[in-house]
Amino acid sequence: MIRTVNKVALYARFSSDNQRSESIDAQMRAMEAYCKQHGFVIVERYIDEAKSATIDRRPAFQRLIADSNAHTFNIVLVHKLDRFARNRYDSAVYKRELKKNGVTVYSVLENLDDSPESIMMESVLEGMAEYYSFNLAREVMKGLRETAIQCKHTGSKPPLGYDIDPVTKRLVINEEEADTVRIIFDMCSRGYGYSAILDRLHELGRKTKLGREFQKNSLYGILGNQKYMGTFVFNRASAKDAMGRRNTHLYKDDDDIVFVEGGCPQIIDSDTYAKVQAIITERKHTGGRSNARETYLLSGKVYCHECGKSMVGNSRYSGRNKRLYVTYRCPSRKYVCPTNKEINRDYLESYVVNLIEREILNTRSLKRICREIEKYAETVQIPAESHVERERREIDEALKNVADAIENGLISDVLIARLKELESRKAELDRYTTGEVYNRGNTAVDPALILAEYAEVRKSPGSMQYKEFIRGFIYRIEVSTYQVRITLNTGLDIFPELNRSYDATRREVYDQRKTV
Repeated sequence: MIRTVNKVALYARFSSDNQRSESIDAQMRAMEAYCKQHGFVIVERYIDEAKSATIDRRPAFQRLIADSNAHTFNIVLVHKLDRFARNRYDSAVYKRELKKNGVTVYSVLENLDDSPESIMMESVLEGMAEYYSFNLAREVMKGLRETAIQCKHTGSKPPLGYDIDPVTKRLVINEEEADTVRIIFDMCSRGYGYSAILDRLHELGRKTKLGREFQKNSLYGILGNQKYMGTFVFNRASAKDAMGRRNTHLYKDDDDIVFVEGGCPQIIDSDTYAKVQAIITERKHTGGRSNARETYLLSGKVYCHECGKSMVGNSRYSGRNKRLYVTYRCPSRKYVCPTNKEINRDYLESYVVNLIEREILNTRSLKRICREIEKYAETVQIPAESHVERERREIDEALKNVADAIENGLISDVLIARLKELESRKAELDRYTTGEVYNRGNTAVDPALILAEYAEVRKSPGSMQYKEFIRGFIYRIEVSTYQVRITLNTGLDIFPELNRSYDATRREVYDQRKTV
């Protein structure tokens, strides 16, 4: 009589929940003893370290399932069934896959066979394993929430800009890293896109918390982190899906998230943080214009009069000669407002720039606007400080922080570079005004300074500085089927009540055929 030899693949696993690699050795010893006792031949060993059985994305496990197609073994032996899976769905799916290849799952501790009673017992054991896993996760979350409410760090590496106080377990500022965070927020608040910010960080030699080069995803995580404005946040990212994957861009309901205002040291002031969030939201609605192949001077400023949505940039090659057409178009034109046609980008931008030059950017107009602002300022409550004054104050605070860090011995090339950058920006603010200058006692705009800055930025019409300058004088542009309404910031952002609207037909816009 020919005796069939059972060929066995051993599978061992330990997860990260307070288990150690020694448990792998214990599992292996028990399985080898079992094989020796039953006369099984071991042909392969598969080991997953620090992998949870609630997910099936385990390298050795997936290799085990794939290797079963070669029919080199007919038994998979585990120390305990929960080493194979703690999810009833995964257990059933993969046992069926193995069964198709003539492979059966055995357990050292659970002596099961093909009897109806064993099938029932196996189902109970798998249910208990899944319950244990979810119950453990629930109890761990309770402890983590309590830790978070006390504003103590809950694990993993702290965000860039922070370290963990070994005594209090709370976040403390790492000044050298925090300076990188301030650069990122400052550039974003001034309208720079992710690519420009990355170029600047690479130029300065700045690295992530893990010492790697910055990527766009790391910028996204930093700019959306409320901890930088002093709010301790925990449990914000959405839960894992059925496949064990997590989308960190999706957030849970506020009721499930722990928010503690003032729970950690503040690196970014609330105004700057709010401004950055508004810019990020606007970019989402305008289709990533900073990364577009074509540049759009008026992006985020042009709206469809019919439906109120922000018009988006569009470029295409059309006609017999495949001529390039670049336009602003309504995203709802096919369904909501099909009569509102797209408008040529170059013609519209040229018309708007010429309108700004005619109505604002000349000595006569600026003097008239200055008188209107002074007259209006006498009838309303004057703002406490302008954008320029606020930025000067923030730069002074940053200079003090850098100086304190250097005095405390934290001198480095990064801090020296930041010091030079702050001093350069402060000197720039002293030389120019953005049109928001406010002198306490008498509100005034110096036309000569504004015109001098325009003459400087006009030399580089494709630069970010030129774009920021022109957009600063635009409040809103509405495009309808036949007309274009352009509302300019003639109040220079100090008094928006002084803004003025100018109407033009599409024909008038198209007749002005000067490219910006």
